[in-house]
Amino acid sequence: MGRRPLVAGAALIVLGGACLGFALTRKAEGGMTPEITAAMATAVSQLDGDIKAARASAAQRARTLAEVDRVKNAVSTDAATAMDMVGKELAFKPEPGEVIELGQIPKGGAPISLLVLPEHGMRSAKSGVIGAFAELAGDQVLVTETVAVAPAQDADKLSGFVTVTRPLALGAALDRLVTAGVTGKLVVGSGARPFGTMPDGAKTREMPLPSEPSAKLVVAEPPVRGGLPVPFAAAGAGAAALGLILMLIGMIAGKGSAQPAPPIAPQATNPAYGDTQLAVQPAVAAGTPSPDLTSGPPLDPSNLGPGAMIGRWEIVRRLGSGGMADVYLCHARGDAGFEKLVALKVMHSHLARNARAVEHFLDEARLAARVVHPNVVQIQDLGKIGNDYAIVMEFVDGVDLERLLASARLAQRQVPINIGLGILCRICAGLDAAHKATQADGTPLGIIHRDVKSANVLVSKQGGVKVVDFGIAKAAVQSHQTIAGETKGTPSMMAPEQRVGDQVDVRVDVYSLAAVAYEVLTGHAVNLDLAALAHLGVDNWPHLPPPTSLRPELPPELDQMLLTAMAFERERRPADCAVFEAMFEAVMKQHNLSASDRDIARWAESELAHVAPLAQAFDPTSSPADVS
Repeated sequence: MGRRPLVAGAALIVLGGACLGFALTRKAEGGMTPEITAAMATAVSQLDGDIKAARASAAQRARTLAEVDRVKNAVSTDAATAMDMVGKELAFKPEPGEVIELGQIPKGGAPISLLVLPEHGMRSAKSGVIGAFAELAGDQVLVTETVAVAPAQDADKLSGFVTVTRPLALGAALDRLVTAGVTGKLVVGSGARPFGTMPDGAKTREMPLPSEPSAKLVVAEPPVRGGLPVPFAAAGAGAAALGLILMLIGMIAGKGSAQPAPPIAPQATNPAYGDTQLAVQPAVAAGTPSPDLTSGPPLDPSNLGPGAMIGRWEIVRRLGSGGMADVYLCHARGDAGFEKLVALKVMHSHLARNARAVEHFLDEARLAARVVHPNVVQIQDLGKIGNDYAIVMEFVDGVDLERLLASARLAQRQVPINIGLGILCRICAGLDAAHKATQADGTPLGIIHRDVKSANVLVSKQGGVKVVDFGIAKAAVQSHQTIAGETKGTPSMMAPEQRVGDQVDVRVDVYSLAAVAYEVLTGHAVNLDLAALAHLGVDNWPHLPPPTSLRPELPPELDQMLLTAMAFERERRPADCAVFEAMFEAVMKQHNLSASDRDIARWAESELAHVAPLAQAFDPTSSPADVS
């Protein structure tokens, strides 16, 4: 008798909960939608990139002209003489849209314009003021760079200047915002350029342009319409209350006659959620042997400080921790005073009860141990210490490339072009060695790294460049297999086919390496997460400006080379990392560039002085989190 009220009550509670859930979670219409937010972010990114590119180009042009002897002569004369020098001593011509102004500043006086090319070109209000500026002029942003010029004569009475102004058209960028339903204004200094129709009294949101402190995008938030659907909420609450009453009746009626419940089967894990399990008993993946977890006491991470022993290794200090393991710098001691520094990666004890996680961890060591190359961190040993699994690796004394790039970016320093290309060639070589690694019988392993990023590249104090972390590498032969549709890696650097869980080949590593190259050579971070950029479509993928627009001194061949290597269609990319390395080497040869280990070491040493407080040494094995 008590069962029917219980079932009916449960059904009513579920139905009422569904109605309440719909009422409470129903999104109000209007407001700052994801589409509007994405359009704003895209516009800000594009405007910021355009301003940076124009500023870099203007600065390079102004500095070059400031060193020309005839320019130094011109700023020592008067306006008539300077004008007469045009086409004779002053043979340079402005580029399309560019305005060049020469002038002088008397001691204690205001700037005097001597020459403007073209003659009726649009002068900046900041002409003669040393520095970099941006200002609005109708539908354009004028990007201006003024550099001091040492006059050839009368240096004790005056100084000279050269001003280069580059215009940026705003129409296309602002039209895209209007098409996306965004209205507002672009503010640069004291000027504003409206777009769309700003509603009266509308709330606004601001997004600054990182490259120009005086610039920001101010947009109107669409009004929020709609509200809580009261009928659904009332009906849901009523149904849930009635269901609760029926369940109470059923429980009272059934009290005393309850039968023992059947045993509950252990909860199965869903492999799509990675290695973390929540179950009554530890689950073991099908076909995976259960490891012996009974012998020896587990390691206690709280007691693993300097001087503690892990097997025969003595801890010097902890290097870092990831989602799968802790990493320690250790002394390996042997007979006759033998001693060596190693990096010891110890799997988290709680994961040692997860058979799939154990196989994942062991596969990393098995795969990487087969790759013997100076540009890959070497695996030296693998095994169990008590109940815990550990990998012994080569210790690299230096820092990861990500921190070196962050240090340079923070100080607005660019990686020297020869150093950047030299590092990229070495990464290519390491990855190519992994891709072509074989088993003992010569059978190809088919390794694909799948998580190529600057954080997984180590640069030693001796100039060595080494790829690390094969924790999510895919191989033709391995104990654990990635589930179909399962996505692992770093989304911002991921090839589109990898991001959606399709089959992958070595060209996903080529793609990610090209993204790393873009960051190294331009100094700009990359985020090519397909999910985040889906609203932009695949046209013009990878949605990045050409590298030379951000850094004009780069070899122009790199524009097509890098953007093609990040093509949406894998067939357009270089076939493998060996081909990609050959392309980098060809650019270096054509432009007479070279980078020895010593050259890389000197650069790394200069940057290490800035990152040393952040990291005294590498964390060579930070385990990436799965992405689903």
